[in-house]
Amino acid sequence: MSENKPKILVASDVHLGSLDCERDLFIQFLKRIINGEFGNELQAFILLGDFIDLCTDLPRTLLKRQKVQEIFTLLLEIKKKMKLLFLLGNHEIPVTGDYDEKFERRKKKFLIKFRNSKFRELFNDELYYQFILLKKWNNEDMLLMYNSREQLENNPINKVKIEGLDLDSDYRCFMAHGFQFESEIYRFFVGQLWKSLISNSKFEVKETYDYFWNEIIKNGRKIKPIRFSAMKEELAKFKNKSIEEMDELFSELNILEFNLIKANMRVMKKWQRASKPDYYLDEIKEFLEDDKYDFSKINHLIYGHSHHKETSYATINNQQVEVINDGSWQHMEPSYLEIYNKGKLYLKNFSPSNNTL
Repeated sequence: MSENKPKILVASDVHLGSLDCERDLFIQFLKRIINGEFGNELQAFILLGDFIDLCTDLPRTLLKRQKVQEIFTLLLEIKKKMKLLFLLGNHEIPVTGDYDEKFERRKKKFLIKFRNSKFRELFNDELYYQFILLKKWNNEDMLLMYNSREQLENNPINKVKIEGLDLDSDYRCFMAHGFQFESEIYRFFVGQLWKSLISNSKFEVKETYDYFWNEIIKNGRKIKPIRFSAMKEELAKFKNKSIEEMDELFSELNILEFNLIKANMRVMKKWQRASKPDYYLDEIKEFLEDDKYDFSKINHLIYGHSHHKETSYATINNQQVEVINDGSWQHMEPSYLEIYNKGKLYLKNFSPSNNTL
């Protein structure tokens, strides 16, 4: 087997359904996978959470979108060629409280939302987990899947063999979406907002959140001056619709609700300012050094969630750990991770013309 072709690809935070999602580029990325541009040794494609954004869209409207349908169709084709795996993120399931205890129940509720679609094959229980661990298992290189920390590392609920990795016996690469590394206080305040948006059935509420997060906060604009009428005018331009059409779309949203969402977005803005790589490195260290669970052997970690693409190194449990944030397909140049022979990790950018380190 060649050492210069990836065995596994990892991407995170596509946010299908959100205003600023790079759908076209992600379609090109999937087509390159299908066309074999990553080589014929590719055996698994992993999406690390927030693939779908249920804070900004409803399953029934998401499934009608042409480019979403194209992406789902391409993923079904990829699924025929290799192992396709998903971790669930905070824009897909609630993450408040004891997420280990509630994960399986929340996963089932997520999957039920898509069970009657023509893409139901992509929403099979065996494709979705909370954690993945890449390691040597019974002398074979394996992806091990888990739904809670208690199962790590000796009680996987599913396994996938990867040929040709030739991992060392002490190699451990841990993968998670990354909401698990939030402090309890952040998950209490911001997690409640994510939870309320996921469960909300009013499209106009999700659309307002989508607008403030992607067009105001992410563009560094001030929240306070934005008026209801100004939002509708901007969205009319983005979506190439008339003001009358936007008035109709938001007819069920009153000024009080708009102002409440606006107030909540100030919490989101504070979360964005705090969610820098240094914050997550501190929280990752605390997570891996938790006395309740044994993470002492993990020496590589991959996550997404904060959208800050970066490779860092830290001493955790008295050993050096390589920590990689996989970036996102939103608000920045899209990125992804390649896993090669010996478990070597390479974080890359994706552009229409080339792939660069």
